[in-house]
Amino acid sequence: MLPRFHQKVAIVTGASSGIGRATAISLAREGARLTICADRNVQGLEETRQMISELNAECLAIQVDVRNQAAVEACVQQTLERYGTIDILVNNAGTAQFVPFPMMQNEEYDRVMDINLRGTFFFCRAVIPTMIKNDYGKIVNVTSIMGDIGAVGQSIYNASKGAAKLLTQGIAVDVTGKNINVNAVAPGMVVTNLTERMLAQEQTEKFFLERIPKRRIGAPEDVAPAILFLCSDEASYIHGTTLVVDGGMICTR
Repeated sequence: MLPRFHQKVAIVTGASSGIGRATAISLAREGARLTICADRNVQGLEETRQMISELNAECLAIQVDVRNQAAVEACVQQTLERYGTIDILVNNAGTAQFVPFPMMQNEEYDRVMDINLRGTFFFCRAVIPTMIKNDYGKIVNVTSIMGDIGAVGQSIYNASKGAAKLLTQGIAVDVTGKNINVNAVAPGMVVTNLTERMLAQEQTEKFFLERIPKRRIGAPEDVAPAILFLCSDEASYIHGTTLVVDGGMICTR
């Protein structure tokens, strides 16, 4: 049998570590040809590329600031020039915010909203014409359970992820009648570069463990299979939804 993503072309943003890296490697293992991108962590992006190359999978690594429309469109164009098509987009690039609302500066608001929402908008808009032309595509936007529930010091992060969830639904409606699936995955607390310093504090780790029914912090490898499922033809009738992957944490909020 051929691998699940044999010869499919996938773009994965925020692929230098964490959920993005785990997703890109999982797609490669299952036969996909990849474009991976990240902004500042160029070393991590190269490490991911090497891991994929060791799997004998094709991989194009591009440094991309997802806030920059021209950079996003150039990435998509390079992917088309390399592979001839785009079948899958995983919007994983994101940033965190741990600033109480009264202390929020305009620059912090812009940074969080631009990376978490504008970048998703730019990439979706850039790939959809190709997907419409081919009458085939899978888009998965990585949001967060924090798009549904508030948290201390995360007001703008909450807003950005809630908006990304609704953007997902809106795009799903706008591609009505096309063989394109647009969905989201909402992780709970997962150990990534954005959270590892916070989770290194014993009290913080205890706080989350007490609120997660599975009684463990998630790993990127817990989230990647959910993303791959939504990228697969097995999920062809799942559209405009958000799949929560949080060990049950949202049930306790």
